[in-house]
Amino acid sequence: MHNLFDYDRSIYNYLAHPQWDEINSENLLVKILFADYERQYAVLELLGDWNDLYQNDFKLLAENCLTYLVDEGINQIILIVENVFNTYLGEDDYYEAMQDELGDGWICLLRPREQMKMEIEQYGIDRYLFWSPALDEIRWRKLKPLQLFEIVHAVITRPLLGK
Repeated sequence: MHNLFDYDRSIYNYLAHPQWDEINSENLLVKILFADYERQYAVLELLGDWNDLYQNDFKLLAENCLTYLVDEGINQIILIVENVFNTYLGEDDYYEAMQDELGDGWICLLRPREQMKMEIEQYGIDRYLFWSPALDEIRWRKLKPLQLFEIVHAVITRPLLGK
């Protein structure tokens, strides 16, 4: 339950709004912005540092958030990562396991920083997290969730359809 008057969450001693949720990570918070169980998609935003080397942040995100969405039928996940300041990626085991849970679904990154793009490629995690330069152009804050999903879905399926 969120208390809008007590700022009890923080990243590196910087207070975060109480509507950000903890995933048991010292340096990463998540906010579920929208979930549509009929259309099977969710939009989440991340804040902080994504550290798989020491904190296993993706494992924590998967276990403490994504798995619950997948269990309810969500298999298309948009992760808005423009407020992920640093990334320290490592092994791809947790990413592969999450992709197995998603089946024919996907996780896409919206607006990752350059360092994150490079690390995703370097560690081969781009097999599990979709990103495209076209996604960086989306002004997501001005869109309704369904509009955002339809744009992202079109960008993702275009290469799959051979167009």
